[in-house]
Amino acid sequence: MFRNFSYAACALAVGIKNHADGPKDLTLPAANMLSLEKCLPSVSAHHHHHHGCEPMYVGDRIKKTVGFPQLTACCKPLRYKDFIISYDTKNRIPNWVYEHLQYNKFFKDDPCDKRVNVCPYNDDAAALGIEKPKFHPDCRIHGYHRADVKDYCDTDYELGLMADPANYPFDSEACAETQVMTNVVPIVPGFSCGPWFDLQCYIREKLVRENKSVYVCSGPLFLPCDNEGKACMKYDVLGEGEVSVPSHFFKVIIIESHDGNLELESYMMPNVTPEEGAEVNLDDYLTPLCQIEHASGLIFFPEKKVCFTSNNKRRGARLHAL
Repeated sequence: MFRNFSYAACALAVGIKNHADGPKDLTLPAANMLSLEKCLPSVSAHHHHHHGCEPMYVGDRIKKTVGFPQLTACCKPLRYKDFIISYDTKNRIPNWVYEHLQYNKFFKDDPCDKRVNVCPYNDDAAALGIEKPKFHPDCRIHGYHRADVKDYCDTDYELGLMADPANYPFDSEACAETQVMTNVVPIVPGFSCGPWFDLQCYIREKLVRENKSVYVCSGPLFLPCDNEGKACMKYDVLGEGEVSVPSHFFKVIIIESHDGNLELESYMMPNVTPEEGAEVNLDDYLTPLCQIEHASGLIFFPEKKVCFTSNNKRRGARLHAL
């Protein structure tokens, strides 16, 4: 009698009709286990034990028979020579691009170092006959989800790069790989010449020079806007590929100092044309990491049990010792 009462209570909890003529040898949960998670296994187990099979729950059955949908045929991060990209197949832009920058990639202290600056964007590129590499697709991305240069034609937006070719001045292969379309995001004219450019120069000329190495994660953000007092998500999409235009961009910078510590700086900038002649103060764009995580849907240090409060001061948050 108690067994039948438990079964009835369990069935009621998951919204199904109780069948009083269930098999008498069925092991059922206790009466106080009235939850979907605890009741369904007994029902599922009954169904499969009746056919002499091991229990198989609905998720296992779907996975075995048809598999789960994936966001892309290549859902793992895309590896390139000197950076790595997580690609957003829905918006046709990267989720994030991670780079590891070191002093010897930028600077020459040895007079015998014969490396030549091959970056096509440097001042001497034209004189050296260095041509800009062409933008190209990454064939690891399904054709349905690729952005194309033609998506940007006849629009008010330019092709912006998350992994900066200027970060690979002596490596023609790495520099050319920055032109892959998975590294491209729509930016407004002038965005890459304003505070974003100053931030990139600050990373190269100060942080990389003064530290053992620097890890830089860059990516787009979509922040809601105000529409008659209501928050809404509104952004342009470009071309047949429907490439989404971000409202903001972020850089999360992890600085590996010579004493073996990791320190954090994180920035967020709106995707707008900078005011001509406006003075740039990078401190104005410093943003607590938690805000970037909230807006991006990312957790930047899932393996590190570290709590951040704010990094409104430069070098304001120390992560951990290596």
